[in-house]
Amino acid sequence: MSGRMVFSVMHKRFSLLLLVLLLVGGCQRPMNDSQTALAPQNSPESRPAVPSAAPTPRPVETQAAASVQPTPGPKTPVDYLATSEARDAYEYPISEASRYQQVYRPQFHFSPAKGWLGDPDGMIRFNNLYHIFWWGHAESKDLVHWNERIWPMIGDNGSFVYYSGSVVVDKHNTSGLAVDSDQPPMIAVYTMHYQGTGEEVQGLSISYDYTSFVYYDQNPVLDSERPAFRDPQVFYHPETDRWIMIITLSDDRKVSFYASQDLKHWEHLSDFGPIGAQSQVWEVPDIFQLSVDGDPTQKKWVLLCGIGPNREQYFVGDFNGKRFTLDPALNGYLLRGEGLPGAVFADFEKGLPAGWTSEGDEIAIGNGENLGLYKTSGFLGAGFLSTYTPGSKTGDRGLATVTSPEFVISTRFINFLVAGGAHGSDGSISLVVDGAAIRRASGDGSDIMKWVSWDVTELAGKKAQIQIVDQRTASDLGHVSVDHILFSDTPMVSGREHANWLDHGADYYAVRTYRDYDNAEDRVVTMGWLGNWEYANDVPTSWGKGALALPREISLASYAGGLRIVQRPIPAFEGLRQEPIQIKQRTLQGITPLSEFKPARNTYEIDATFEITDPKAKFGIKTVVNGDHGVSVGYDANTATLFLDRTNSENARFSGRFAKYMTAPLAPQNGKVRLHIFVDQSSIEVFANDGVVTMSALMFPSPNSLGTELFSEGGETNLQSLRAWELDSIWGVPAE
Repeated sequence: MSGRMVFSVMHKRFSLLLLVLLLVGGCQRPMNDSQTALAPQNSPESRPAVPSAAPTPRPVETQAAASVQPTPGPKTPVDYLATSEARDAYEYPISEASRYQQVYRPQFHFSPAKGWLGDPDGMIRFNNLYHIFWWGHAESKDLVHWNERIWPMIGDNGSFVYYSGSVVVDKHNTSGLAVDSDQPPMIAVYTMHYQGTGEEVQGLSISYDYTSFVYYDQNPVLDSERPAFRDPQVFYHPETDRWIMIITLSDDRKVSFYASQDLKHWEHLSDFGPIGAQSQVWEVPDIFQLSVDGDPTQKKWVLLCGIGPNREQYFVGDFNGKRFTLDPALNGYLLRGEGLPGAVFADFEKGLPAGWTSEGDEIAIGNGENLGLYKTSGFLGAGFLSTYTPGSKTGDRGLATVTSPEFVISTRFINFLVAGGAHGSDGSISLVVDGAAIRRASGDGSDIMKWVSWDVTELAGKKAQIQIVDQRTASDLGHVSVDHILFSDTPMVSGREHANWLDHGADYYAVRTYRDYDNAEDRVVTMGWLGNWEYANDVPTSWGKGALALPREISLASYAGGLRIVQRPIPAFEGLRQEPIQIKQRTLQGITPLSEFKPARNTYEIDATFEITDPKAKFGIKTVVNGDHGVSVGYDANTATLFLDRTNSENARFSGRFAKYMTAPLAPQNGKVRLHIFVDQSSIEVFANDGVVTMSALMFPSPNSLGTELFSEGGETNLQSLRAWELDSIWGVPAE
């Protein structure tokens, strides 16, 4: 959950502990939302001074309108800035190097001096400065070095909490709130969350000095009269000459689009969803344009959406100023599994396939709703098989065994979607060879379909059958649901819903894009939160909680399965590099300490390219090594899988959900795998094969865990090249 404005005092889950953190820390309230991508063509400031399609500029009032007066307080925001309350706000401490020396403190990722940081909000470039809010505030000239500013949100009556949102620069005074024709107002648009009722409405705050944002006394400007309505991202759409808001209906797994001429009055346009991953709430949406394969004449719209507690999915399509529609290829991929590598063995679109048998009580094939399984999602096509039977029939009490015809195993993997109770052999799908079940899987206790991938490489040539067994009569999801059994040489990620995932690590969420109000960028840059709501309040950091991931340049590229996002770290971080160590052409077998690289602290970058010489080898780099402890990043050539393993990292037991082994499918490029890794005290970010796949994760090694190792298990691997650099601190903190 991270729909809180930058400062994310987060959802319902956040409570007293977080509030205490907020009050003690520099970021006292949540906010999270950013401005749309660095997409100059979509921002009002990119238009000519008197553009034909520009909104009609409103006259600048000589006195601030009464409608922007704070509640309670002085009559205007300008007057407000002279009050003692505003002066007190300016006493918020600015960052100093001495404040950035704590254990686990990131040295080249942004984190606030103290307090909570959650979703990034208000991400804009304006007057040659990059801004980031969390409803704290920081500025940067290069997206690398940051200056933390005073607490920005002032003038409200304290009855609500700031959740996530965005910031716009109203250069044409469409709002009528400007007081100086040479100083356009900067306007924050955010969710006002009322903790007592859970109600969420949208409000504005206005800034004329680009430092303090004064509460607008006509708030709320948008009220859906319902909870779970949050995280507005606002941008200007020149084709329709109006502001567009994208916002989530979190519980419904939808995003809504609204339009406004003045930022104060909003009209509902359309909804998108539910589709893709739906097991958790949707939050922190964004939408922006990307060129396809670098061709500026071919553009697609990309819609990002967080799915709690830690995932980010994306959709590619078109936006006409009113409605977002999926690209046809992606629509087929998400709804029907079109483009998935392999051959479909059974998809249950037209009932039980030929040759399959069913014994026991009646089984059902349908779309969930017609089976009485109203919450089932994630299946592909028109329906799926379930041992649950609807209405007045047996429901969960039925017993059934469904068996496929015999087949010969000829691919490396058997992939399928499964849901239902986690009841082991009492409710499962099995692979039967020579009369014995040698692979078995069940649902995870929900009716959300998730992938399971069986590696059957060593069973090639064997005769086998698929068997679905339900021997559970209790009403505790005592059924098995199965869909889209696929024979393939490419694995799916087990335990994951069918979706397009932006990052495959455990700790990358609430991603937003920068909007360029200087019309100076030819790129789209994202930033996300390095965090996970499963343990965000428990991480062992002393100054507060939360940091931001590296800013990433993102692009859209064509692949066999359709259009996919590619991500790379912005080049500006190369300026932090110290002298490199370099290695070329080294044969790896077993564990090889990287003795040439001796970092003084865990702030470094490694760029390594491996050549696959044994198809059964598992190879890579182990970071933050201390004895047997460490965090490994590697590639399993046998399963064509990238992995990040922190199960044996130090200080991983503060939460039972932290010690994770993360995987993602990754095809080698011309028989090679490139791993570009950034380690920064308490985080690791991996860009594989030039950013085709990324993984981001937290870790908490001790300060003396400075070892680095190369490894190749199960066979030899050729390390073609490796470069490694220690990276300087952006806060000027020397390495001890």
